[in-house]
Amino acid sequence: MTETAMKLGMGVLLIAAAPVGGDPGVWAQWGLAGLVVCYTMWRDWQRERRMSDELQQHQTWVRDKLLGALERNSVALEKVASRPCPAQREEA
Repeated sequence: MTETAMKLGMGVLLIAAAPVGGDPGVWAQWGLAGLVVCYTMWRDWQRERRMSDELQQHQTWVRDKLLGALERNSVALEKVASRPCPAQREEA
């Protein structure tokens, strides 16, 4: 959400800074700043998309591994719980 707000804010500032007159010097200044801002926004968008895919794959892998470990733990605990306690056998 904050990334979207930051990008939207940068876009609004870029539009607000656009020169209205036809002075080529002002347009040249604005064009360079606009190019830098557009490139930065595009680069960050590409990185966010790539990292989002990689994080999703990593979370899926972790979830699957942890779920498997939890199931194996549950089976092991059920086996341990089903055996009689050695201390109770000695008392009998």
